[in-house]
Amino acid sequence: TDPLDGSSNLDVNVTVGTIFSVLEAAGGLLQKGSAQLAAGYAAYGPATSLVLTFGSGTSVFTLDAAGVWMLTADAVRVPEASAEYAINTARERFWDAATRGYVAENVAGETGPAGKRHNMRWVGSMVADIHRILMRGGIFMYPLDSETAAKGGRLRLLYEANPMALLIEAAGGKSTTGRQGILEVMPDGIHQRVPVILGSAEEVARVEAWYAKA
Repeated sequence: TDPLDGSSNLDVNVTVGTIFSVLEAAGGLLQKGSAQLAAGYAAYGPATSLVLTFGSGTSVFTLDAAGVWMLTADAVRVPEASAEYAINTARERFWDAATRGYVAENVAGETGPAGKRHNMRWVGSMVADIHRILMRGGIFMYPLDSETAAKGGRLRLLYEANPMALLIEAAGGKSTTGRQGILEVMPDGIHQRVPVILGSAEEVARVEAWYAKA
């Protein structure tokens, strides 16, 4: 569990959340993300939401004024195509060639290879960014870069990347490290870090294509 994702945003009243993953106890903690029995997050914002998957389908529950969880969106599907991307551009100087290439295509807009205008959205709270992508599409990127390479990435595999990847894939999206599917990474430690790229299938496929030729 990541008990308070986006905690640096608390004092400015930005949505934060709790991310969780459920595994078969007999298998221990070091299991692939594909072995998760369930995963989800709670988002604490204008509304309190619980987003949950058991591996097939993703559902959203909202806490009402009486303290009852109401099912507000069932069988959520991430739009296959999108024109929004979430990445911390302040880290551009550390990016690899694949990340630079993908973002450059987006910035080029209608006249570039992507053939359409893209907008960047970055909250700095993974729960908030993923919730937006889950509901209306887009791609979230925290790729491997020259500053995080020695650690393997920025985000934690077991309690950040894996649960979010399962939620997105159960809703029809895709996830990858750039080199392999997030859910297929075999963990070697509880706090292992990995690159994270996930969201609308078409956008993730574009990033994968850049990594394939990088």
